[in-house]
Amino acid sequence: MSLYTELGMGLVFVGMVLVVNGLWLLGKGSDRDTAILNFFVGALTLFIAVWWAFGGEASEGTAFNAAGTLLFSFTYLWVGANAYRQASDQRSLGWYCILVTVLAIPTGYLVLLGGDVGLALLWWVWAILWAGFWLLLARQRSDYTTPVAWYTVAVGIVTGAAGYLMAAGFWPWGV
Repeated sequence: MSLYTELGMGLVFVGMVLVVNGLWLLGKGSDRDTAILNFFVGALTLFIAVWWAFGGEASEGTAFNAAGTLLFSFTYLWVGANAYRQASDQRSLGWYCILVTVLAIPTGYLVLLGGDVGLALLWWVWAILWAGFWLLLARQRSDYTTPVAWYTVAVGIVTGAAGYLMAAGFWPWGV
């Protein structure tokens, strides 16, 4: 399986969890149901990252690919845990989100240098999203809940569509 096929498979589910999480932020889902999908997507992307890091010659992934994916895997596992236990204080997760933002910006640039304009743009879209999560959780700016929630849904749709194109072998920027 190629790097883009594996990434695409994961991003299809990342798109789904982002849509569900956005709707959950709008009060249109239960904590425990949302937790289940976050645990699944966190575990799936964790598996992909481990495969890239330690799969040897069977994998086209690199430690760089794995590290970037783990940023998000850990987020979904943490969101799942917080949703399951109905945590009211998620400031630590919020501070983690700003660190993801700080790493996502140069990662997008490095991906752009590698020739994948589409994936670079996704990294920057995700950086903005995780900055929004930082505002909501660490800075406790609940006045931004609705716009961040709808942005999360939109990013989920774009991410899922991009993942589908990658998994199907139609990603136009694949190198």
